[in-house]
Amino acid sequence: MRGEDRLSKFNPLVSMVTPVYNGSNYMREAIDSALAQTYKNIEIIVVNDGSTDNTEDIALSYGDKIRYFKKENGGVASALNLAIENMKGKYFSWLSHDDAYPTPVRSSRRCAHYCNLTTEAWSYSVVEL
Repeated sequence: MRGEDRLSKFNPLVSMVTPVYNGSNYMREAIDSALAQTYKNIEIIVVNDGSTDNTEDIALSYGDKIRYFKKENGGVASALNLAIENMKGKYFSWLSHDDAYPTPVRSSRRCAHYCNLTTEAWSYSVVEL
């Protein structure tokens, strides 16, 4: 089966999770990089871990393009756990608030590559739950 055919049959929801604490300086770039991906069966989850800056205002400005959660500060692990408990995707990708996903073309090639592999071969920040 050709890569394009396999990609069209393999279209699981991917949850892109961004835990953030006082990350208003870079968070918009991270969210925009997730929204710019050519693989569109995604949900973007932002977990505000008790930020005291304008993180919430930035997150809320995206409206229904993201799912937003707010909690008391408890550290990145507790923010990730909250996201994992609430995610709907089959796969999980962690995007730090001060990072960005690769350009969409590169990301699409990577997704096509992963779609040709068994789930046991996934690595880095994509985990099957």
